[in-house]
Amino acid sequence: MLARRVATAGVGAPVLIAAIWFGGWALLAVVLLLSATGAIEFRRLATSAGYRTSVVVLAGTLLFPLMAAADRWTAAGTLAIGLVLAAAVASPRHAAATALGVLYVGGLFAHLIVMRDALGAAVTLAVVGLIWANDTAAYFAGRAWGRRRLAPSISPGKSVEGFLAGIAAAVGTAAVLAFLMDWPAGSLAGIGLGVGLAAVAGDLWESALKRRAGVNDSGALLPGHGGVLDRFDAVLFGVPAGYYLWRWLL
Repeated sequence: MLARRVATAGVGAPVLIAAIWFGGWALLAVVLLLSATGAIEFRRLATSAGYRTSVVVLAGTLLFPLMAAADRWTAAGTLAIGLVLAAAVASPRHAAATALGVLYVGGLFAHLIVMRDALGAAVTLAVVGLIWANDTAAYFAGRAWGRRRLAPSISPGKSVEGFLAGIAAAVGTAAVLAFLMDWPAGSLAGIGLGVGLAAVAGDLWESALKRRAGVNDSGALLPGHGGVLDRFDAVLFGVPAGYYLWRWLL
């Protein structure tokens, strides 16, 4: 399992890094692919949990990255309201599930484009690096020293020890980045803490969705990781948190 995880990350991580670095159409293409796949996975989870989501409305997931790329993000709130209303019309009994899928997948993935365009490639890669540092430290520390369960009713595999190691790694990585990039150390430490906590929240959120659906993974596209939502659960919460914290603190 570990070998497959490393191999998949070894292929996928450089692609994402390159897309963020070059931005533009390259990043849009990657985010659209992730959003479309994530929407499909979310619909499967919702179906397994007993919800009949509207595939037509879920296609609206792709509108958020397109608006971000077209520099129309200020209208994202209007789009969100429109899609929620469309969900209410298309599937009245299951409108909440449909609307949740659109906002969760499309609205959050689009922040990769929003952050890249507003703050630049270096900042976006730094925030993604904080998320990866948190994930990696939590995974290995949890395997080595994990004893106390963090949220046993949601995700039995996550430990308090792994959680603390992940947060420490995110804050430590932020301190190193502050030194290397000459960014304010105090602000970066706060961003590292916030991004680390948001990444954990994203992981637990997606675990709760899977538990409700009665499945172990959201998909099987990425060997060793599962689906797109499995691999990017922390990114979906961590990147928006990093974006707004950066705008607020720096």
